[in-house]
Amino acid sequence: MTLLNVDAAIPSQTWAVVRLLAYLGKSIALDEARALVSPSSLRTEDTTTKPPFDCAISSLQTLGLVHVDDEQQELSLAGPAKALPSSDDLETYTRILRRAVLETDYNKDLGTNNDATGPRDLTRALAWFLMHDPMEQPIDSVAAEKLLDYKDSKDRKALRPEVLPIFANPTRWLRFGYWAPALGLAAAPVIRTEGRGPLVPDCTLAVKQTVLELWQPGQRIKSLEALQVLREHLPVLPGGAHSLAVGIPSPGDSVAGAALSFALLRGHDEKWLRLEHDDDARKILLLNDPERPASPRPVSDITILEPTDG
Repeated sequence: MTLLNVDAAIPSQTWAVVRLLAYLGKSIALDEARALVSPSSLRTEDTTTKPPFDCAISSLQTLGLVHVDDEQQELSLAGPAKALPSSDDLETYTRILRRAVLETDYNKDLGTNNDATGPRDLTRALAWFLMHDPMEQPIDSVAAEKLLDYKDSKDRKALRPEVLPIFANPTRWLRFGYWAPALGLAAAPVIRTEGRGPLVPDCTLAVKQTVLELWQPGQRIKSLEALQVLREHLPVLPGGAHSLAVGIPSPGDSVAGAALSFALLRGHDEKWLRLEHDDDARKILLLNDPERPASPRPVSDITILEPTDG
């Protein structure tokens, strides 16, 4: 099972199954779960495609989030999903789902071949997508095709030839359009643009959730330490292990890169963190700042703030 294939689920379908199991707090007969999540009156008679419920179960099994007892034909939560506090906690599920997709054990040999099993196809696509600048033109399916198919493009040169193609067909971009925003690693353009499924490489949500999960309000972290930790937890960021594996060069040990810079600057503006600069600091992090494109913004420390609603 791959996550960008036509037989894979989209995130909302996986959430419907996980939410049911979290609400019940126990295992349930597989047929009963199917009847509750996908009533027969809502099913199509199309037998050429796999039913959404079955897609959801397969995808969740691939990510280790549900278990199917083949003998008893029962369905239950598994792995990290068992720690979901409540059936209404979509934010926690988003974090669980993102960690599962980026789990190292599910993404072995990312750069040595184009094996798409598990979440590998999605992980490669995320790493490629996040090498772009959120301040540039949104990327849609047509733009993605041009960026990846033109033999002399910087995108093709950055990626290992073994991992191509990233999007073997238009369906994969369509699926990517569901998964990337659901994981907090992409967003729709603020200003509506023409195109087929335009997306911006805005990873602010994933960065915010990771920051607030790792550090407490009032805590002050050295900026380079924060950079290292964020790349470890979000390895599809430039400089992260998954990004490096597919061939994308690191911006450097003291350079955030465009996508992470954008997220950190948003965090500063939205006041869930504060970017600080000590003139005497020996080690500083450099951010791409659109307000000062000629020179990077230096940051020595990051202070975590209490998030406000919205």
